[in-house]
Amino acid sequence: MAIKLSLQFKLLIAVALVIILALLSLAYLSINSQKKLFYESFQDLAITLAQALDAGISSEAELSDTSKLQANIYKMIWLNSDITKISISLPTKNGLKVVVSNDTFLVGSLAVPESISSYRKGVILTRTLIEPDGTEVLRVITPVHVGGQRVGIYDIRLSLDSLEKVISETQRQFLLGAIVAILVIISALFLLMRITVINPVKNLQKGIKMIGSGKLDYRIRIKRSDEIGDLASGLNEMAEKLKDKTEALEKEKISLEVKVEKRTEELQGRINELEKLHKFTVGRELKMIEMKKKIQELEKKIKRT
Repeated sequence: MAIKLSLQFKLLIAVALVIILALLSLAYLSINSQKKLFYESFQDLAITLAQALDAGISSEAELSDTSKLQANIYKMIWLNSDITKISISLPTKNGLKVVVSNDTFLVGSLAVPESISSYRKGVILTRTLIEPDGTEVLRVITPVHVGGQRVGIYDIRLSLDSLEKVISETQRQFLLGAIVAILVIISALFLLMRITVINPVKNLQKGIKMIGSGKLDYRIRIKRSDEIGDLASGLNEMAEKLKDKTEALEKEKISLEVKVEKRTEELQGRINELEKLHKFTVGRELKMIEMKKKIQELEKKIKRT
Protein backbone atom coordinates (compact mmCIF):
# COMPACT_ATOMS: atom_id res chain seq x y z
CA MET A 1 0.00 0.00 0.00
CA ALA A 2 1.50 3.31 -1.11
CA ILE A 3 1.97 5.96 1.60
CA LYS A 4 0.44 9.31 0.67
CA LEU A 5 2.56 12.22 1.89
CA SER A 6 1.04 15.65 2.21
CA LEU A 7 2.49 18.61 0.32
CA GLN A 8 3.33 20.30 3.61
CA PHE A 9 5.30 17.27 4.82
CA LYS A 10 7.20 17.01 1.53
CA LEU A 11 8.08 20.71 1.62
CA LEU A 12 9.26 20.45 5.23
CA ILE A 13 11.46 17.45 4.41
CA ALA A 14 12.97 19.23 1.40
CA VAL A 15 13.65 22.42 3.36
CA ALA A 16 15.03 20.47 6.35
CA LEU A 17 17.44 18.56 4.08
CA VAL A 18 18.63 21.78 2.47
CA ILE A 19 19.16 23.39 5.89
CA ILE A 20 20.98 20.34 7.26
CA LEU A 21 23.27 20.15 4.22
CA ALA A 22 23.97 23.89 4.44
CA LEU A 23 24.75 23.67 8.17
CA LEU A 24 26.95 20.60 7.69
CA SER A 25 28.87 22.38 4.93
CA LEU A 26 29.20 25.45 7.14
CA ALA A 27 30.36 23.28 10.06
CA TYR A 28 32.93 21.53 7.88
CA LEU A 29 34.32 24.82 6.57
CA SER A 30 34.25 26.42 10.03
CA ILE A 31 36.02 23.52 11.75
CA ASN A 32 38.65 23.25 9.02
CA SER A 33 39.22 26.99 9.20
CA GLN A 34 39.50 26.76 12.97
CA LYS A 35 41.97 23.86 12.70
CA LYS A 36 44.06 25.85 10.27
CA LEU A 37 44.09 28.84 12.61
CA PHE A 38 45.09 26.65 15.55
CA TYR A 39 47.87 24.97 13.57
CA GLU A 40 49.14 28.37 12.50
CA SER A 41 48.97 29.65 16.09
CA PHE A 42 50.88 26.57 17.31
CA GLN A 43 53.44 27.09 14.58
CA ASP A 44 53.80 30.74 15.59
CA LEU A 45 54.13 29.60 19.21
CA ALA A 46 56.95 27.21 18.30
CA ILE A 47 58.73 29.95 16.36
CA THR A 48 58.30 32.29 19.35
CA LEU A 49 59.77 29.63 21.62
CA ALA A 50 62.72 29.21 19.27
CA GLN A 51 63.27 32.96 19.26
CA ALA A 52 63.11 32.98 23.05
CA LEU A 53 65.74 30.22 23.16
CA ASP A 54 67.84 32.17 20.65
CA ALA A 55 67.63 35.20 22.94
CA GLY A 56 69.19 33.17 25.74
CA ILE A 57 72.24 32.34 23.58
CA SER A 58 74.52 35.34 23.06
CA SER A 59 77.46 33.53 21.43
CA GLU A 60 78.40 30.23 19.81
CA ALA A 61 80.56 29.45 22.84
CA GLU A 62 77.40 29.17 24.97
CA LEU A 63 76.21 26.32 22.74
CA SER A 64 78.82 24.11 24.40
CA ASP A 65 77.20 24.74 27.81
CA THR A 66 74.71 21.89 27.54
CA SER A 67 73.55 22.24 31.15
CA LYS A 68 72.42 25.81 30.48
CA LEU A 69 70.69 24.78 27.26
CA GLN A 70 69.01 21.92 29.09
CA ALA A 71 67.82 24.30 31.81
CA ASN A 72 66.37 26.64 29.19
CA ILE A 73 64.52 23.73 27.58
CA TYR A 74 62.94 22.62 30.88
CA LYS A 75 62.01 26.21 31.67
CA MET A 76 60.17 26.49 28.34
CA ILE A 77 58.34 23.19 28.92
CA TRP A 78 57.38 24.30 32.44
CA LEU A 79 55.98 27.59 31.10
CA ASN A 80 53.95 25.93 28.34
CA SER A 81 52.15 22.66 29.05
CA ASP A 82 51.49 22.04 25.34
CA ILE A 83 55.22 21.39 24.72
CA THR A 84 55.99 17.68 24.79
CA LYS A 85 59.55 17.76 23.50
CA ILE A 86 62.33 20.20 22.65
CA SER A 87 65.61 19.10 21.11
CA ILE A 88 68.59 21.14 19.93
CA SER A 89 70.79 19.69 17.20
CA LEU A 90 74.19 21.11 16.29
CA PRO A 91 76.55 20.26 13.44
CA THR A 92 79.44 17.88 14.23
CA LYS A 93 82.07 16.05 12.21
CA ASN A 94 79.67 13.12 11.89
CA GLY A 95 76.70 15.27 10.92
CA LEU A 96 73.89 17.08 12.66
CA LYS A 97 73.43 15.56 16.14
CA VAL A 98 71.06 16.12 19.07
CA VAL A 99 73.08 17.75 21.88
CA VAL A 100 70.31 18.53 24.37
CA SER A 101 66.71 17.34 24.76
CA ASN A 102 64.17 16.73 27.48
CA ASP A 103 64.10 13.19 26.04
CA THR A 104 67.57 12.02 27.16
CA PHE A 105 67.41 8.99 24.90
CA LEU A 106 67.69 11.30 21.88
CA VAL A 107 70.93 13.00 23.08
CA GLY A 108 73.82 11.98 20.86
CA SER A 109 71.65 10.61 18.06
CA LEU A 110 71.72 11.92 14.51
CA ALA A 111 69.07 14.46 13.58
CA VAL A 112 66.19 13.41 11.36
CA PRO A 113 66.35 14.21 7.62
CA GLU A 114 63.81 17.06 8.03
CA SER A 115 66.17 18.76 10.51
CA ILE A 116 69.09 18.45 8.10
CA SER A 117 66.98 19.92 5.28
CA SER A 118 65.80 22.78 7.51
CA TYR A 119 69.39 23.52 8.58
CA ARG A 120 70.76 23.55 5.05
CA LYS A 121 67.95 25.61 3.53
CA GLY A 122 67.27 27.81 6.53
CA VAL A 123 63.53 27.18 6.39
CA ILE A 124 60.90 26.26 8.97
CA LEU A 125 59.30 22.83 8.50
CA THR A 126 56.07 21.72 10.14
CA ARG A 127 54.01 18.54 10.11
CA THR A 128 51.71 16.58 12.39
CA LEU A 129 52.62 13.11 13.64
CA ILE A 130 51.49 10.54 16.15
CA GLU A 131 53.78 9.76 19.10
CA PRO A 132 54.25 6.13 20.26
CA ASP A 133 51.82 6.78 23.14
CA GLY A 134 49.14 7.86 20.63
CA THR A 135 49.43 11.61 21.22
CA GLU A 136 48.99 13.76 18.13
CA VAL A 137 51.63 16.47 18.01
CA LEU A 138 52.67 19.32 15.77
CA ARG A 139 56.37 19.08 14.95
CA VAL A 140 58.10 22.36 14.14
CA ILE A 141 61.72 22.34 12.99
CA THR A 142 63.35 25.76 12.85
CA PRO A 143 67.00 26.90 12.62
CA VAL A 144 69.00 28.09 15.67
CA HIS A 145 70.38 31.57 15.11
CA VAL A 146 73.26 33.25 16.91
CA GLY A 147 74.34 36.66 15.70
CA GLY A 148 72.20 36.21 12.59
CA GLN A 149 73.99 32.99 11.62
CA ARG A 150 72.48 29.49 11.48
CA VAL A 151 74.28 27.34 13.98
CA GLY A 152 71.85 24.48 14.59
CA ILE A 153 68.26 23.26 14.65
CA TYR A 154 65.39 23.35 17.15
CA ASP A 155 63.02 20.38 17.03
CA ILE A 156 59.90 21.44 18.98
CA ARG A 157 56.83 19.25 19.43
CA LEU A 158 53.51 20.64 20.66
CA SER A 159 50.64 18.44 21.83
CA LEU A 160 47.43 18.91 19.85
CA ASP A 161 45.23 17.53 22.65
CA SER A 162 44.05 21.01 23.61
CA LEU A 163 43.28 21.68 19.94
CA GLU A 164 41.20 18.49 19.69
CA LYS A 165 39.35 19.40 22.89
CA VAL A 166 38.54 22.84 21.57
CA ILE A 167 37.43 21.41 18.21
CA SER A 168 35.30 18.74 19.94
CA GLU A 169 33.68 21.39 22.15
CA THR A 170 33.12 23.59 19.12
CA GLN A 171 31.54 20.70 17.25
CA ARG A 172 29.27 19.93 20.22
CA GLN A 173 28.18 23.55 20.57
CA PHE A 174 27.72 23.89 16.83
CA LEU A 175 25.65 20.68 16.75
CA LEU A 176 23.40 21.90 19.56
CA GLY A 177 23.07 25.30 17.91
CA ALA A 178 22.34 23.65 14.56
CA ILE A 179 19.61 21.44 16.09
CA VAL A 180 17.98 24.45 17.77
CA ALA A 181 18.28 26.49 14.55
CA ILE A 182 16.76 23.67 12.48
CA LEU A 183 13.84 23.27 14.90
CA VAL A 184 13.19 27.02 14.96
CA ILE A 185 13.46 27.36 11.18
CA ILE A 186 11.25 24.32 10.53
CA SER A 187 8.64 25.59 13.01
CA ALA A 188 8.65 29.01 11.39
CA LEU A 189 8.46 27.46 7.92
CA PHE A 190 5.64 25.18 9.08
CA LEU A 191 3.55 28.17 10.14
CA LEU A 192 4.54 30.19 7.09
CA MET A 193 3.66 27.37 4.69
CA ARG A 194 0.32 26.77 6.38
CA ILE A 195 -0.57 30.43 5.94
CA THR A 196 0.87 31.01 2.47
CA VAL A 197 0.60 27.62 0.76
CA ILE A 198 -1.26 24.82 2.55
CA ASN A 199 -4.43 26.67 3.59
CA PRO A 200 -4.84 28.35 0.16
CA VAL A 201 -4.29 24.98 -1.56
CA LYS A 202 -6.96 23.41 0.68
CA ASN A 203 -9.33 26.23 -0.30
CA LEU A 204 -8.56 25.50 -3.94
CA GLN A 205 -9.22 21.78 -3.41
CA LYS A 206 -12.54 22.56 -1.73
CA GLY A 207 -13.49 24.89 -4.57
CA ILE A 208 -12.62 22.27 -7.20
CA LYS A 209 -14.76 19.66 -5.40
CA MET A 210 -17.70 22.04 -5.04
CA ILE A 211 -17.54 23.17 -8.67
CA GLY A 212 -16.98 19.59 -9.84
CA SER A 213 -20.12 18.47 -7.97
CA GLY A 214 -22.20 20.93 -9.94
CA LYS A 215 -22.35 23.87 -7.55
CA LEU A 216 -21.38 26.43 -10.15
CA ASP A 217 -22.40 29.37 -7.94
CA TYR A 218 -19.55 28.58 -5.52
CA ARG A 219 -16.60 30.97 -5.64
CA ILE A 220 -13.12 30.60 -4.14
CA ARG A 221 -12.31 33.51 -1.84
CA ILE A 222 -8.55 34.00 -2.20
CA LYS A 223 -7.34 37.55 -2.77
CA ARG A 224 -3.64 37.26 -3.63
CA SER A 225 -1.46 38.66 -6.39
CA ASP A 226 0.62 35.51 -6.91
CA GLU A 227 0.28 32.17 -8.71
CA ILE A 228 -2.24 30.82 -6.19
CA GLY A 229 -4.33 33.97 -6.57
CA ASP A 230 -4.18 33.61 -10.36
CA LEU A 231 -5.25 29.96 -10.07
CA ALA A 232 -8.20 30.89 -7.80
CA SER A 233 -9.25 33.62 -10.24
CA GLY A 234 -8.96 31.16 -13.12
CA LEU A 235 -11.14 28.57 -11.34
CA ASN A 236 -13.74 31.22 -10.50
CA GLU A 237 -13.74 32.40 -14.11
CA MET A 238 -14.07 28.81 -15.32
CA ALA A 239 -17.02 28.26 -12.94
CA GLU A 240 -18.67 31.43 -14.24
CA LYS A 241 -18.27 30.33 -17.86
CA LEU A 242 -19.55 26.85 -17.05
CA LYS A 243 -22.55 28.38 -15.33
CA ASP A 244 -23.28 30.59 -18.36
CA LYS A 245 -22.90 27.66 -20.75
CA THR A 246 -25.05 25.42 -18.55
CA GLU A 247 -27.81 28.03 -18.39
CA ALA A 248 -27.58 28.54 -22.16
CA LEU A 249 -27.79 24.78 -22.71
CA GLU A 250 -30.77 24.58 -20.35
CA LYS A 251 -32.56 27.35 -22.25
CA GLU A 252 -31.72 25.65 -25.53
CA LYS A 253 -32.98 22.37 -24.13
CA ILE A 254 -36.31 23.95 -23.11
CA SER A 255 -36.62 25.63 -26.50
CA LEU A 256 -35.84 22.35 -28.22
CA GLU A 257 -38.40 20.51 -26.11
CA VAL A 258 -41.03 23.11 -27.07
CA LYS A 259 -40.11 22.72 -30.73
CA VAL A 260 -40.18 18.93 -30.49
CA GLU A 261 -43.57 19.05 -28.74
CA LYS A 262 -44.96 21.38 -31.36
CA ARG A 263 -43.55 19.26 -34.15
CA THR A 264 -44.95 16.17 -32.53
CA GLU A 265 -48.39 17.77 -32.41
CA GLU A 266 -48.12 18.66 -36.08
CA LEU A 267 -47.07 15.15 -36.98
CA GLN A 268 -49.89 13.71 -34.90
CA GLY A 269 -52.37 15.94 -36.77
CA ARG A 270 -50.99 14.71 -40.07
CA ILE A 271 -51.26 11.15 -38.88
CA ASN A 272 -54.87 11.71 -37.84
CA GLU A 273 -55.69 13.20 -41.23
CA LEU A 274 -54.01 10.29 -42.99
CA GLU A 275 -55.95 7.85 -40.87
CA LYS A 276 -59.21 9.61 -41.76
CA LEU A 277 -58.23 9.60 -45.43
CA HIS A 278 -57.30 5.96 -45.18
CA LYS A 279 -60.65 5.08 -43.61
CA PHE A 280 -62.47 7.10 -46.25
CA THR A 281 -60.55 5.43 -49.07
CA VAL A 282 -61.06 1.97 -47.64
CA GLY A 283 -64.81 2.62 -47.21
CA ARG A 284 -65.12 3.85 -50.76
CA GLU A 285 -63.34 0.81 -52.14
CA LEU A 286 -65.67 -1.47 -50.19
CA LYS A 287 -68.71 0.31 -51.63
CA MET A 288 -67.29 -0.01 -55.17
CA ILE A 289 -66.83 -3.74 -54.65
CA GLU A 290 -70.45 -4.10 -53.48
CA MET A 291 -71.67 -2.11 -56.46
CA LYS A 292 -69.69 -4.33 -58.82
CA LYS A 293 -71.22 -7.40 -57.25
CA LYS A 294 -74.74 -5.99 -57.66
CA ILE A 295 -74.10 -5.07 -61.30
CA GLN A 296 -72.84 -8.60 -61.97
CA GLU A 297 -75.94 -10.07 -60.33
CA LEU A 298 -78.19 -7.84 -62.44
CA GLU A 299 -76.34 -8.84 -65.60
CA LYS A 300 -76.84 -12.51 -64.75
CA LYS A 301 -80.60 -11.94 -64.22
CA ILE A 302 -80.91 -10.08 -67.53
CA LYS A 303 -79.21 -12.92 -69.37
CA ARG A 304 -81.57 -15.46 -67.87
CA THR A 305 -84.58 -13.52 -69.02
